[in-house]
Amino acid sequence: MPPPPEPLSKSEQLQGLLTMARELLQIDEASAVLRLAGRSIIELLAAKEALLLIGGDTPLCIAFGDDGTAMSAPTLHAWYPTVHARMASGTSVPNPTGNLMVAVPQSHPKAVLMAACPPVSALEIEQQQVATLETLLELIAATLGRIQIRSSLEQTVTSQCNQLIEKAQEHADALARLDLAAHDMLSLSLTDVLTGLNNRRGFFMKAEPLFQLARRQFRGSAVVYADIDGLKQVNDTLGHMTGDQMIRDAASMLRVSLRETDVLARMGGDEFVAYAVDEAEPHALLSRLQQTLDAFNHLRQRPYQLSLSVGMVSCGPEANVTLNDCIQQADRAMYERKRCLH
Repeated sequence: MPPPPEPLSKSEQLQGLLTMARELLQIDEASAVLRLAGRSIIELLAAKEALLLIGGDTPLCIAFGDDGTAMSAPTLHAWYPTVHARMASGTSVPNPTGNLMVAVPQSHPKAVLMAACPPVSALEIEQQQVATLETLLELIAATLGRIQIRSSLEQTVTSQCNQLIEKAQEHADALARLDLAAHDMLSLSLTDVLTGLNNRRGFFMKAEPLFQLARRQFRGSAVVYADIDGLKQVNDTLGHMTGDQMIRDAASMLRVSLRETDVLARMGGDEFVAYAVDEAEPHALLSRLQQTLDAFNHLRQRPYQLSLSVGMVSCGPEANVTLNDCIQQADRAMYERKRCLH
């Protein structure tokens, strides 16, 4: 049996909530809201199942399966007494072991959501799961309230209508603020969107510990700095979409020329850096890369010839030499090689 999926990281959960909020603003059917809610609960929290209860004259009780499928749940559902007690009492009701339960508002709940999430070892992670689940519930309840009021298909919310509409507007306003903050969040991620490689921050986070370990153990290593030749001409003549493909192709050629233990990143634009551990013969790496490029160009599947200018330096155990120093040396070696060739 495969292991249960891990819940997403905090930044991934935030991005997922942002995406869900955007989609909810475009939805006008309650069934579509519930399908999206079930999928989001499973994807963001790796929950096995969940139960949603929304109060009103005609309470709505929905169960979500392990694939996110939503279905009407009877009062005989095993979790129903617990979520109903939480809604009726207005006070905290203990969660069954292994489950998370949230309610909005906290003091006089109008909606309750319980989910069976994988156990976590850190209190901080559990608190993040609770916060994510609570935001999910607020988004679901607010959107269902908006749909119910506008279409008059269901009168499950009475005195709560104005509050739910106001909540939906609050999330719409928050969405605009989250859009402004999305760039900051993406810049803190570790992956370059275009190539799937590490970005600068991801490179240093992964390569720096390896660099320090190699120095302590007096093991050889090397830094490779590469620049795509002729990218500007491709962008100017064939368009930036073709230029982006050229960048992706260069990333693929570098990736297959390196070993799995090496750290590769796109530093920005048309420049790449790699840190190779235990590279006893650093120039063998350059030979592998050139052979890979020759094979790629021989296939003639692109309207351009792919060429890289590459600089490499060996990293010794000197105490006053940093990884960034090695990168700068490799960068200078790359530009010197580019001047000689062009």
